[in-house]
Amino acid sequence: MSTSKRGKAGIRELLLLGLLRQREMHGYLLSEFLDTHLGLFFELKKATAYNLLRKMEEKGWVEARRDRDGNRPPRRVFAITAAGERIFQKILREALAEYRPAVFPGNVPVLFLEALPEGERKSLLEERAGRISEHLSRLDSHIEHTKHPLLDHQRKIMEAERDWTRTLLGENGD
Repeated sequence: MSTSKRGKAGIRELLLLGLLRQREMHGYLLSEFLDTHLGLFFELKKATAYNLLRKMEEKGWVEARRDRDGNRPPRRVFAITAAGERIFQKILREALAEYRPAVFPGNVPVLFLEALPEGERKSLLEERAGRISEHLSRLDSHIEHTKHPLLDHQRKIMEAERDWTRTLLGENGD
């Protein structure tokens, strides 16, 4: 089954298996890592991550063991299995060779710009451009500490979004 047939689940499985290849993690740590480091360009809710981990455990791709740290309640620590490594390699190869055009659901409102008065439209587009700049600043703080092609790619996409929004501002009353 190709990643296009697997859809989002395949990419999410690839992400979780890839992170578990790097080191064993309990679900909360995995979720925090996703939020802190990958949240700028990938969304995976905690409930979804736990659900996928459970399903991957049922398939034999990951295994969980109980671990107790001090007085804390025991936690389930997940590790990739040999079967998980095989499926990781398969999904990785399929996904890397595949191209999916980027989808930007946040741009749907642009279809209806004419429905707003020009002044309000301009104000909202300026607010949007400011938010894009804020995201760029957050991304830049990550880039200072970590060099990775994915971060560079995300920066270029955000810069293009900011520039495009500025163009919309210029076409709508500037």
